[in-house]
Parts: sequence; structure tokens; C-alpha cells
Amino acid sequence: MITNTKYGNVKEGVRVWNDYVYSFGFGRRLGTDLYGEGAGYVPTPEYYDRGYNGRWNWGTVLSCSIGQGEMGCTPLQMANLAAIVANRGYYYVPHLIKRIEGRDSIDRRFYERHYTMVDSVNFVPIVDGMWRSVNVSGTSRTAYLEGLDVCGKTGTAQNPLGADHSTFLSFAPKNNPKIAISVYVEHGGFGSAIAVPIASLIEELYLTDTIRRPELLERVLNFKPNYARYDEKQRKYDAERQKKNEKR
Repeated sequence: MITNTKYGNVKEGVRVWNDYVYSFGFGRRLGTDLYGEGAGYVPTPEYYDRGYNGRWNWGTVLSCSIGQGEMGCTPLQMANLAAIVANRGYYYVPHLIKRIEGRDSIDRRFYERHYTMVDSVNFVPIVDGMWRSVNVSGTSRTAYLEGLDVCGKTGTAQNPLGADHSTFLSFAPKNNPKIAISVYVEHGGFGSAIAVPIASLIEELYLTDTIRRPELLERVLNFKPNYARYDEKQRKYDAERQKKNEKR
């Protein structure tokens, strides 16, 4: 998109890209009733002009296409992305609810569909790929639940300050979906290590009202994130404090 000649230049291509990404609910608040909702961040041409004195090109923004670079998003926005893919291109504003006692009891804005700028037909191969990752072969196999057609995509977010972060985006069933979920575990390692098991147990409990995989539950309960780099910094800090106290 950012190198498409029909937009004239990279800067205008990024503006079009911004519009598409905003339509998915990124770079702004969704309007949920959750307290303290964050907006995340989507870089604009003006942002790059300031940061690079106007000297930047397609290579400067390329990493945004894989969720890195200057992109910033909240866990809620990622869960909403799962819902968008599940719905093949639209979402409802996320909100908290315990029970529904008639349609009039819910604010009407939560019934409004918000469509992305991407046509529904383009979500079909994405959904198929997420389904295959769980049900055929891929890093999401742990999320398999017989007869429930779970779809998922693992992620491993690189972290320069220790173990990588484990992520998983999922929804189920593939058709007529009932649940969409995003799990993010800091210092959890590969996406399949801990994010997938957590999401899968939640989906199983939600869709079947029970958990039939006690070994997977035990794996989650006993999982310990790798905080080695932070633990080392804490040890150094404690040692320095001890030395100062001894001098006193």
C-alpha cells in the first residue's frame, strides 16, 4: 500500500494506510465502558517528518506491517481485532455486561456495527489459515478442541530486556463465533508456551462450561515467566543497598 503508485508517494500511501488501520479501532479509544481505556498509537506522516526531518521512505515504516516499529496497541484492541476477524470485517464496541434483561437495557451504541475498510471476502483466507493453525498443523495445535473449530494465531513479541513475550489471538467456532480472545503474557516465551494454553482453557470453559484437560490446567498453574534479567537487576540493587546499610 505504501509503495502503490496510485497514491503518488509514500507519504500519501501512509495516510491511506492510517485510515485503514483506524477503521480497525487502532490509534484511538474504542469507546468502551471499561475505566481508563487507552488509545494506543498509529504513526502518521507528520510523526515521521518530525522524527526524521522529513527524510524517510517505505523502509522506515515497513516494520509496522508486522506489528513492530512505532505501532502501539492495547490488549483490548487486540481482542477486538480477534472479534473483527471472527465477524469477517466488523465489530461492536466492547463493553462489560453480566446479564441482558431485554434489548432496551443496553446502551444502543453497543448494538451498532462498526465496519472496517476491508471487504469481508478478504478475511476468508485469514480465517482459514487461523483454523488450519489449530486444527491441521501449526503453532496453535494446543488450542484444538474437538468439534469446536477453534481458530488462532500465535505470536512471540521480541523483548530486549529478557525472555520474549507470549501472545495468542483466537476465536471460536470458525463459523457463527461465540468468543474472541487475546492473551499476552510478559516474559512468557513463545506464543505456544503459555498464551495458547491460557486462551484454550478459557474458550473450553466458556463454550462447554467445563474443563476436560486437567494436565493443561496444571501446566498453566505451574508456569513461571522468565524474569531473569529483572531478577538480576533486583539482586544487584539489593546488594548495593546492603553495602550502604553496612557502611552506616
